[in-house]
Amino acid sequence: MNLKKTLAASLAIALLAGCGSSSGGSAAATSASTTDGTTSADDSTVVVAINADLNTMDHHVATDGGSFIMQSMCIGGLAALDSDAQAIPDLAESWDISDDGLVYTFHIRDGVNWSNGTPVTANDFVYGWKRLDDPDLASEYAFILETIGVKNAGPAYRGEVSMDELGVEATDDKTFVVTLEQPCGFLLGLMAFPSFFPLNQEFFEAHKDSYAQSIDDLLFCGPYVFSNWEANTEYTFTKNPDYWDAANCTDDVNEVVFRFVTEAQSAALAYQQGDIDVVTLTGDLVDQYSGEAGFTQRLQGYAWRLNLNMTADEKFQNVNFKKALSMAIDRELIASDVLKDGSIAAEGFIPKEFAFGPDGKDYRETAGNLLSEDVAEAQAALELAKQELGTDDLSFDLLYETDSEAPEKVCVNLQAMWKENLGIEVNLVPKTKKERLALMNDLDYDVGLTRWGPDYADPQTYLDIFKSDTTGYNGYYFNDEYDALLNKGETGEDAADPEARWQDMIDAEKLLISEFGVIPIYQNGGAMLINPDVTGIEFHNAGVDSYRHIKKA
Repeated sequence: MNLKKTLAASLAIALLAGCGSSSGGSAAATSASTTDGTTSADDSTVVVAINADLNTMDHHVATDGGSFIMQSMCIGGLAALDSDAQAIPDLAESWDISDDGLVYTFHIRDGVNWSNGTPVTANDFVYGWKRLDDPDLASEYAFILETIGVKNAGPAYRGEVSMDELGVEATDDKTFVVTLEQPCGFLLGLMAFPSFFPLNQEFFEAHKDSYAQSIDDLLFCGPYVFSNWEANTEYTFTKNPDYWDAANCTDDVNEVVFRFVTEAQSAALAYQQGDIDVVTLTGDLVDQYSGEAGFTQRLQGYAWRLNLNMTADEKFQNVNFKKALSMAIDRELIASDVLKDGSIAAEGFIPKEFAFGPDGKDYRETAGNLLSEDVAEAQAALELAKQELGTDDLSFDLLYETDSEAPEKVCVNLQAMWKENLGIEVNLVPKTKKERLALMNDLDYDVGLTRWGPDYADPQTYLDIFKSDTTGYNGYYFNDEYDALLNKGETGEDAADPEARWQDMIDAEKLLISEFGVIPIYQNGGAMLINPDVTGIEFHNAGVDSYRHIKKA
């Protein structure tokens, strides 16, 4: 007999460490206004300064943390994350897991409705997951269905089987069943990740091309509704009285406003004036405001790196050239003297204090430091590269985003280091984050500064980025040995052996770094000013930071 585990047991095996009106239209904003027309922070409103603009509200298209945060404000998943990053019920009131770990049955709770009054059903999850896997959409997150092992996710994406054979089913309106090809210990935590959120088929097909382009083209089922969308300025979320758990959210603030402020100094001044409640600090501002009430600092899971587009130019395939670029970088200087926000120099692709192995040790402690600075060795490698490439002209473009100040500061310093240490001319290419993402997705760049925020607390969330046999892969790094190591640990002979799987991850990272498939730079710090009266913000090193239950005294 195939017994089912209870909800409590389900929560115990989760390994993740890591708002609506009666219509789909825009709700009226109720926040106070300043003389410049923007909302100000009062007792019922929390204003959060963001340094990257909203990219998209389409949760199957989004790839950036800021968009995911706003989506999770007003839409919900089967599960949510608590303050310890553990999976707890949200739109699903409970779930069962088969003894072999291959079948998850989620029970949608009663009283969960979209903002147009339509009930949220299991069919909304089936439709949403199928859209995520649709090759016509070509979502950059289509791979994550394979990551958790959903049956036929890869074959359906490639057109080898019908999408109807994807391992998701609504046995009735309240029962959503997921069938896997292999057990996945971190699946429950990922049910709080926006890529897995539901989508109402009737509403989506009625709006189709305009879906998620405005508030009127969205439906909500989370603790807040999206009530005011001022592109490039600010985004307001108002408490949802129809949220299923509204009775337990009475202490949460009425409004959360995400205000796009490109200059951290301006945001910090607004904080001092009481107009903003949450600000991220970088550079000299960290020292300037370290004594301010509400100053806090932490290490984040975001890992910043350089992608070298090997499809753009032959020199980016040359190991000696890439070695020269990497070893000429003073990562400690960038972290401690340029950023000053608690960031640390990268020691590999996988960050510190993020994932822990079967022996309980931090991954980075076991894998070791794979990066070093040695200008003399960098110069020697450069001379070899010039001989191999038959040219002395090794100049290139360096792409970075301008939505916040830190990437520009980092790239200006990289430019200077490569000029001083290697004599290489580097042309800086500043773009908005949205433009930068599009260019890198289209492989239309030379070298780009980018980052990855982990979706779950396992090195696989990083390493799968460069696994070329993954569904929807559109990268530049192709290595059969790398793919084989990850396949062995994820679905192959080592998948059920935690120690062997962990070693596969370590070996894959070492191979990637040895070939300079990426050049890691630093791990993000989190220097912030947070109004002492504000509580309830939940920061997760893996997954999406939550502002869903924010409070203000």
